[in-house]
Amino acid sequence: MTTAVQHRPLSAGDLEAILDVTKALAAPFDLMTMLGEVVAAAKQVLRAERGSVWLYDEPRGELVLEVATGIRPVRVPWQAGLVGACARSRRIINVPDCYADGRFDASVDKASGYRTRCMLTLPLVDHKDVLVGVMQVLNKIEGVFDVDDEALATALAAQCAVALSRVRMMSAVIEGEKMRQALEMAREVQMSTLPAAMPAVPGYDVCATFRPADLTGGDTFDLALLDQGLLVVLGDATGHGIAPALSVTQMQAMLRMAFRLGADLETAFLQLNNRLAETLAEDRFITAFIGLLDPATHVLRFHSGGQGPILCYRAATRDFERYKPTSFPLGAMNVTSLRAPVSLTMQPGDVLVLVSDGIYEQENPRGEAFGEARVTSLIEAHREASAAMMLARVLDAVHAFAEGAPQADDMTIVLLKRHDASAAVGEFDRTIDALEPIVAFTAEAFARLSLDDRLRTRVDLAVEELFTNMVKYGRGSAPVQVRLRAVDGGIEVSLIDPDGQPFDVTQAPDVDIDKPIEEREPGGLGLHLIKRMADRFDYDYTPATRQSRITVRFSVAALTGRE
Repeated sequence: MTTAVQHRPLSAGDLEAILDVTKALAAPFDLMTMLGEVVAAAKQVLRAERGSVWLYDEPRGELVLEVATGIRPVRVPWQAGLVGACARSRRIINVPDCYADGRFDASVDKASGYRTRCMLTLPLVDHKDVLVGVMQVLNKIEGVFDVDDEALATALAAQCAVALSRVRMMSAVIEGEKMRQALEMAREVQMSTLPAAMPAVPGYDVCATFRPADLTGGDTFDLALLDQGLLVVLGDATGHGIAPALSVTQMQAMLRMAFRLGADLETAFLQLNNRLAETLAEDRFITAFIGLLDPATHVLRFHSGGQGPILCYRAATRDFERYKPTSFPLGAMNVTSLRAPVSLTMQPGDVLVLVSDGIYEQENPRGEAFGEARVTSLIEAHREASAAMMLARVLDAVHAFAEGAPQADDMTIVLLKRHDASAAVGEFDRTIDALEPIVAFTAEAFARLSLDDRLRTRVDLAVEELFTNMVKYGRGSAPVQVRLRAVDGGIEVSLIDPDGQPFDVTQAPDVDIDKPIEEREPGGLGLHLIKRMADRFDYDYTPATRQSRITVRFSVAALTGRE
């Protein structure tokens, strides 16, 4: 985790103004209005006299001054002046004396009669690393811009770039297109706010998904490594469609901004709630779980604004802890103070389970709801699986339970699992090509778990034989899980088929190795060898979940006795 740079404290007014920038994401899709709000916020936060935004017109190779206080629109070649230098380098340029910098173009000053003393110039690069334009902030009211101003301006520029990109995408569709096309683009915009990939968190396995009931939805989630820790968010706005989608997009952008500017959990939650209370319609609110995990101490602190239940599976007791909301839904009313956040310590094997009500309330044709009990039983049944596999099993179960009934509400799941320090778990596609990565996985597991390397040959032989049998004879399509666990004096190897047919390999007949080769039936020699080498060889099949599990245990003592 990176160490946060210490900047001057933000005032409440500064934080409020910066959060106002993110509110533009939920405003009407009017380019000029949105840019005006961005410039106004930049002037207030940076204590500057003026601000401007130059948009990049790639086909014409120009930068266009669409918004500038007191100045008419201007076009310049995209390589020209300070804006061009910033656009080319994509780096912030801080000029304390503009007329002393040869890159400064004084023609705009001459046209307006205004004199520019100092200037911050920042590239606007969106989430896809595409240049959108350049933002300039002119003449700090007192002195010149410093490194703290650069940090604040960078945060503003990042939000401005994303907002501009989204407004342009939406405008391109809305103009002259039908509502269906607008909804499809709104879905793309909303999906683009979700993490592109799950963060790599040392000691943890994280996974999440969002499935809207319509093209857009009122749910969202976030998982991101910040200076304060791992940010974990699940939000659910009232209703589903464009309006709720914009609400949760607004919430997510405000929250990211607050944390990136150094806010703690309580400040971010309180400020976010009060800003939403001012902007959302009276009949609108957002239920949300907002938590920060410290991966070093394994302490998770969270607030829950109306979101519940919050479930934590405890591996040691094989039971669930259930937490209620800590506050009202976000945006429902202004709040002046909060109760203390919930703090829990994630132990090895524990799983944080966040599920939106679209899962719990999914009905089958008989009007029965899927319910919380089915979710908890699935998590417990697949407790040793990866977060991705647990999530997939829940979604599969909901789909089967619905029996073709339509999805009535958005479905979102966030799972956070702490690794078992004594085990290594991998998932592999059902193909012979997976054997090579499986061998690499066992080698890494032996090194990480400090296992006796003399057992490697036996483990590799057992895993290869059992995995190959699952590929050849299994009918499922889900990945096979391979689990290695350190035990007293040896190692336990498990292969778990989440969608297999019942076949007890431990009951396979022994091979008569005394027969001549030409008289033997082909096959079975691999299982024969495993039985002879292993201390234990067990098989288990669960009909309710169609999960088969083969477990083999090898000990160093038995190995030594046979040498």
